Amino acid sequence: MSAAAAAAAAAVRAARLRTFHALLATLAGSSPELRRDIDAVLRVVESEIIPSRGLDAEGLVRAARQIVSLILPEGRAPDIAVLDYRDRPFDPLWAGGEVERALAPVDGSPDTLLWVVGLQDQFLGGSRARSARCQAAYDGAVDTLNGLAARLTGRGRITVVVL
Repeated sequence: MSAAAAAAAAAVRAARLRTFHALLATLAGSSPELRRDIDAVLRVVESEIIPSRGLDAEGLVRAARQIVSLILPEGRAPDIAVLDYRDRPFDPLWAGGEVERALAPVDGSPDTLLWVVGLQDQFLGGSRARSARCQAAYDGAVDTLNGLAARLTGRGRITVVVL
């Protein structure tokens, strides 16, 4: 991996950490100690625990459950579902079925966190991050996923987080 590619990958990881940190801080509060603790946990996970390929969808669910359980009071943690786009392209035509399949294991939960991974890499990876057209396509994909989740009835609250 070239130095430029390594720097770009580090910037993407840093952006993901900031995004995830902001999400967790809003779920658990925003005291300075909590922010520092969350940041430390995420940095350790990012640098030492997660292999270069990353975790599979089930591993992501376990990791997210563990982190959320550490910072939220018992009984307040949402159920977590993962929609993984790291190995397949996003297609709005099939996204509705994919969202429903991802949420099937947590069916009936009053509070669900739908964690969408791989979408940023598809639309904003590398030099595409500076392209207005790619940014607009990414925004459209995120809006599509939010709209599909909002249309699902009888599932309680669904929070969509796109990483």
